[in-house]
Amino acid sequence: MKKELPPEDKRILMLLQENRDEAVREIHTRYGGYLSKTVYSILRNDQDTEECVNDVLMQLWSISLPENISNFKAYLVKMARNRALTVLRSRKRQKRGGNIELVSFEELSDCIPEAGDKSFDEDSNGLKEQFDSFLLGLSKNDRILFMKRYWMSLSVSEIAKQIGKSERYISKRLCVLRKRLKSHLERD
Repeated sequence: MKKELPPEDKRILMLLQENRDEAVREIHTRYGGYLSKTVYSILRNDQDTEECVNDVLMQLWSISLPENISNFKAYLVKMARNRALTVLRSRKRQKRGGNIELVSFEELSDCIPEAGDKSFDEDSNGLKEQFDSFLLGLSKNDRILFMKRYWMSLSVSEIAKQIGKSERYISKRLCVLRKRLKSHLERD
């Protein structure tokens, strides 16, 4: 059963389809703070965060949206996150932007099989389905820990403060989770 969009989101999508300026204002009012928080957790820079959120709003204005959006907020967050990661990679490549590292993403990249591996064969599930399956197999606490590190890009120390555990505990637990992910991806 497909989840019904809230009336506010339906209205925003209708305004976007009609190319009305009001759509961007509505999105910024309703989701701007959440998008900024998401982007800032990756970029750690106020100016870049603001630019990135504005880029997402401009992109929304200029693209044709898919008709099957079931969760507009998640769609926006995915766009913002992807844009922030693009900016972060660009910073890293150009050696500008200070000491922000792609550590959490590099940690995960070691777990993901290379293209051509059996995990990417036509007969196997897609990578997204494999990640979903992996996450569903975790305990609630492990799933929260994994998402805080690899989706929200929080540092080990930030997670430790939020969860009330030591940084050493968080690091060890993340290491165990990465090993489980690698095993899960290689097995499927």
